Amino acid sequence: KIDQVLKKKSKWIKEKLFLQSKIQPARKKDYVSGEDFLFLGKHYRLKILVGKKYNVEITNNYLTVYVKDKSNTPKIKRLLHQWYVEQASTYLIKKTNQLAHKLSLKVKSTKVREYKARWGSCSTSGKIFYNWRLVMAPPKIIEYVVLHELMHLKEHNHSPKFWKLLKSVYPNLDSAKQWMVYNGHTLHI
Repeated sequence: KIDQVLKKKSKWIKEKLFLQSKIQPARKKDYVSGEDFLFLGKHYRLKILVGKKYNVEITNNYLTVYVKDKSNTPKIKRLLHQWYVEQASTYLIKKTNQLAHKLSLKVKSTKVREYKARWGSCSTSGKIFYNWRLVMAPPKIIEYVVLHELMHLKEHNHSPKFWKLLKSVYPNLDSAKQWMVYNGHTLHI
């Protein structure tokens, strides 16, 4: 019986294995000046500077972190994480409210969380949650995820009706899904 299932699904299995082979592994960060970090789909070079106050900001093409000790990697990582969470919260709440208003949908609340394996979720009561790492993706991909969660306010499942609704508001659905498959794992700090 197992052999029959494998034979029946062999084309699908080969396609998935091929897709997986094309995905580049994510590189571990060392939190040193010159490393590449993403924000809203753009690449920024990390610049670590000594300062009197802890701070993170984007200046020109740099993601600049001010610390008292440039060798304090755990502190640099915490500051970057905190900055990304704050940016994600601001950006995703604004984008969700804009699109919900445009589509005449009512969202109860919008928050960011730490997820390992999902980009967003929508409760039956209308609360929407996003993975803070989403703020590293390009704006069009973020829009796809936001619209995905908003469509769950109308259809709280992944039925053909749900996908049809989502495609009606986001026609490039397939390319966005594919982008997430190939690039989602790179959205990390």
